[in-house]
Amino acid sequence: MRCPIKSPFVRYLEQLQGILHKVPDNLFAESLAAGMLPLGVHARVASNFALRGYCPLVGKPVVTFDRDSIERQAIERQVAQTLACLEQLPDAPVLDNEILHDDKAGFTLLSLPQPEFIYHYILPNFFFHISMVYAIARTKGVEVGKGDFDGYHSYPQGFYFPS
Repeated sequence: MRCPIKSPFVRYLEQLQGILHKVPDNLFAESLAAGMLPLGVHARVASNFALRGYCPLVGKPVVTFDRDSIERQAIERQVAQTLACLEQLPDAPVLDNEILHDDKAGFTLLSLPQPEFIYHYILPNFFFHISMVYAIARTKGVEVGKGDFDGYHSYPQGFYFPS
């Protein structure tokens, strides 16, 4: 039996590509608040989390296409290469509580069973960083909506929720 965990990584990296396409070049260095990562870094980190989480599940060394840049072209290339890599990797087996995966969360070293590693560490961080890209873009006036994030929601042009 296989675990369908690859699907959310692929789908939401594709959504991230759409959001990034709408972001002007000058906003890749913008952050939500002082001391926070800029939009470009959030996009890079989201892309990295997909492979940090998925590669260990299929017994492959973690790879990254991160160019340590917040330039649009480098980030768009990283996301595209991450998607291509994920598509080439085999489907993950069913998650096993007996298999531990190690990672670093900020300054904390983690060793978590596969289900906890994926569902409580990797996926929340993956979505957090994509959400930050969306939030920064939105607060800087980029016309992105919930449909850009999830691919499902649709609202008429110019629609806004009442304040």
